[in-house]
Amino acid sequence: MKKILAFTAIAILISNTMVSQDETSKKFRAGLKFSMQPTWFQSGDPNTSKLKTGFGYGFGLNTEFRLSDVIYFATGIGGDFEGGTIKYRDDGFNPTSSSTVSTQAFHSEYTLDNSNGFVAAENGVDVSTYDKDGNSSYSLTSRKIKTTHVTIPIGLKMLTKEFSGFRYFGAFGGDLGIRVAAKATDTYTYKTDHTASGPVTTTGGTSQTYDIGKDCSLVPFRFGMNIGLGAEYRMAGSTSLFLSVNYFRSFTNLMRTDSKYMYTGQTTDSNGKITFTHLQQKLMMSAIKINIGVMF
Repeated sequence: MKKILAFTAIAILISNTMVSQDETSKKFRAGLKFSMQPTWFQSGDPNTSKLKTGFGYGFGLNTEFRLSDVIYFATGIGGDFEGGTIKYRDDGFNPTSSSTVSTQAFHSEYTLDNSNGFVAAENGVDVSTYDKDGNSSYSLTSRKIKTTHVTIPIGLKMLTKEFSGFRYFGAFGGDLGIRVAAKATDTYTYKTDHTASGPVTTTGGTSQTYDIGKDCSLVPFRFGMNIGLGAEYRMAGSTSLFLSVNYFRSFTNLMRTDSKYMYTGQTTDSNGKITFTHLQQKLMMSAIKINIGVMF
């Protein structure tokens, strides 16, 4: 009887061990995640700088392919909704001043038509066309940007052995993002309405939200580094809850290097033709991603 009981106990132990190994070492895993993420823009250009951090979120499908007992190739697909506020350099521009220094001081400006569409700042345009009745020019203080990307993570996930139901991991790789939307709400120091009887300037205000996609990079792809640490807790079988914290840093510029619509100065020749000094733009997204989810 004792031999039977001992054999049964050993069989159960071996069976449980094999099931545990099968359940925690599957060749393929899939799951869902949700991310909360403080996000901000970093600028490599002295004309713009970070003003405020935004708060974004994301969600997606995770997939993992086992390469060894502790290393997985991780990928998937998801969506990230991010943002941040940037500040524009202003050296004391005042369009109503008669001072040459004040009216030509460094600032960032653009013009909208009467349907709130951006007017391209093309060199050689006639001043009467660019500043026509119904157009309005804005001198910016700051811009709050919100973006939407479809993201595809690509990287390696390295897990420890299981301890009391927990496995800890580190992840390193990159994220490929496809931009699908970019919008901005601007704060301005001056607004000049161009009318048939002459320009009318008002001070201070916040504009409505605009689509800035036309002034974003012509290539709608974003690539960045994504590294993180986390832990999984196996609830039953191969089902695990996980929590991780990742740092993301984009290597690609969100905007056109030379803005198509924003300028820092303009001169008008004797024929009434304008030459613009276009704003240099360089904005890269950074984020701390707090991820929670489940793997099956």
